[in-house]
Amino acid sequence: MAWLAGAMRAFSILLLAGLALAACSSPDSDAPTGPDVPALGIRNLSAPMPNVLCSGQPTKEQFDRLAAAGVTHVLHLRTKGERGTGWEEDRAAAAGVAFERLEIAGADGLTRENVEAFARKLDGYGDGVVLVSCGSSNRVGAMFALKAAWLDGKDKAEAMAIGERAGMKSLTAAVDKLLAE
Repeated sequence: MAWLAGAMRAFSILLLAGLALAACSSPDSDAPTGPDVPALGIRNLSAPMPNVLCSGQPTKEQFDRLAAAGVTHVLHLRTKGERGTGWEEDRAAAAGVAFERLEIAGADGLTRENVEAFARKLDGYGDGVVLVSCGSSNRVGAMFALKAAWLDGKDKAEAMAIGERAGMKSLTAAVDKLLAE
């Protein structure tokens, strides 16, 4: 009988320790709020800030699952003339997700005017979860870096880090040059 009391005491201690850890932990503030976002499998998907997902081009099937994953808005940075795009508006409407396109044509599209339009659109989404996408997430990251520096008052190093978390890769040199001017 003594062994049973010891086992119950050990179980109680483990249970209390587990409950204490659960009570003290908080959800990752950078994690998306939707239930199945990682299962979407979108290329270069990241969650660099609360309620914001960044990615490359979703497929038609991935668009169909956005609403179920908690995404309420899509801000797409590809131009309509790019190969493999132009169908997203109809697909998003059918999936019940608001869709906007802000055409950013590579490094030439990294202008203050476009960054200001980008910021206005992001501000307009309220508390919903927005997916900001382009071909690879490179333009997405570049726009977030420029927004951070030009509009949010972040220093260059912090702005570049924000851009990299959001997917900036090959546009790093172009953004670096713009921030040095």
